[in-house]
Amino acid sequence: MKTFKYFLLVLLILIIGFFTYVAVQPNAYNIKRTKLINAPSNVIYNNINDLKQWENWGPWHDADSTIVTTYSKNTIGIGATSNWTSKDGPGNMKIVNTIPNKTIDLKLQFGDYEPTDIIWTLEEVEGGTSVTWAMKNDNNPFMFKIFGALSGGMDNMLGPMEEQGLKNLAKVVDEQIKNMPKAFKLGDIEEVTLTAQTFIGYLQKTSTEMSHEEMSKLFMEFMPKAGMYIADKLAPDAYIPGTFYTKWDEETKEAEFYIGLLLKKEVAPAEGMTKLEIPEGKALKIAKFGNYGTGDYEAHTAIGTYMQDKKIEMNGASVWELYVNDPTTVETEDIQTDIYYPIK
Repeated sequence: MKTFKYFLLVLLILIIGFFTYVAVQPNAYNIKRTKLINAPSNVIYNNINDLKQWENWGPWHDADSTIVTTYSKNTIGIGATSNWTSKDGPGNMKIVNTIPNKTIDLKLQFGDYEPTDIIWTLEEVEGGTSVTWAMKNDNNPFMFKIFGALSGGMDNMLGPMEEQGLKNLAKVVDEQIKNMPKAFKLGDIEEVTLTAQTFIGYLQKTSTEMSHEEMSKLFMEFMPKAGMYIADKLAPDAYIPGTFYTKWDEETKEAEFYIGLLLKKEVAPAEGMTKLEIPEGKALKIAKFGNYGTGDYEAHTAIGTYMQDKKIEMNGASVWELYVNDPTTVETEDIQTDIYYPIK
């Protein structure tokens, strides 16, 4: 009996000692891990900035098969949220700030506890992109301090998870890079004179940070719709499929554009389409050869640099691109997109 009492006393002392140890642990932590990933920052950024993509590389999905996740309507960029339930309880995560291809800030919350800051930093360096995943909290809940103490410290608890997530992310990105068409080329920038033209298309209001996959879904829905409408009204050489951009604001992350057709003959727009008049005038034109979505950034950057060097100003805010050949009838490297910037 005395032995049992002694055992209980020792156990009580150990418990008190453990909780005393937990109580004196720092309330703040800032755990981070960094990995060099051999890929452009924009590819990595898109996999983090779209919460739906976390299912492909998030380390907790491998560790807990009971996780069930739901998402906000928009899963990309500021305001995007994910909520989940699991055997360990509910949680949620929200993107609160971004700098495209550089940083993404999120709030991560478990149950009713105070949220934790998640900070992603991307920096292009020699050999790829240096990616840092940091988790920071200035008022760590006591329960989490217990879990941390049992793991040998918060760094031992969170660090390996970050390392595994970065490792998974690198694998996902590497696979995407392998499957991503790389070949594209740009033609010379031309100053051209345009006649008055008409464009009809379906209005899209999106985020400037929309992923390539989501953008492709829009085109797969609305471009065939426009093609079916015009098929019995004009011969194939009397129109050109294209996109007419009326807004692209990197500060507000707002984009507005029309998916449709540039007409060489007058046709009334279909229900749900908008008619846009392009006045006669001067424009800069560049031809890009390669798969859709590849080399677009470089093409627009080239025109921007040309305008800056030549001290040329845009005439309005609209930009349009035309898909001048059928991608099913030419090699990928010969798919042509002509991009136009109206100028003064």
